[in-house]
Amino acid sequence: MSGTGPHTGRRTRRIPYKSDKHAHSAGPQSNINVTPLVDVCLVLLIIFMVVTPMLGRGKDVQLPTLVDADSHKEGDQVFVSVDDEGVWINQDAYTSRGDFQDALRAEVAMAEGKAKAAKYDGPIVFLKGDKKTNYGRVRVVMEWIQGINLSDVALVVDVGS
Repeated sequence: MSGTGPHTGRRTRRIPYKSDKHAHSAGPQSNINVTPLVDVCLVLLIIFMVVTPMLGRGKDVQLPTLVDADSHKEGDQVFVSVDDEGVWINQDAYTSRGDFQDALRAEVAMAEGKAKAAKYDGPIVFLKGDKKTNYGRVRVVMEWIQGINLSDVALVVDVGS
């Protein structure tokens, strides 16, 4: 066997696209490939869009319902007003906690009697704070009212039109 057969010796195969004659290899690129960066950013954006509505916005609580002062009969309501001059029950001014609580107990007792006569589960105390008054004063009056254990206290706001 001389070396002329198909299975003899070394065989070379010619691959047309791998020619040594016209091979121009590209040099290294210094540009950043931004496609993976954009992919990661889009995935993060989608994750944040899905998670954001689930973040805590405070505990869900049942909010009080709006009560109209007009729905109560005359006499089963007690109005407490707070401004820079002091605390007012109806039209009488008070500056000390003890005097205020005594007067409020008397007003609530009278309003409670009128509410029972009208077959209503009252009375209700409406607390009005002046817009220009510091909220700290209103908070102090709320603590005074809490000291006499009233169950129905409503904060009055201006709805505006």
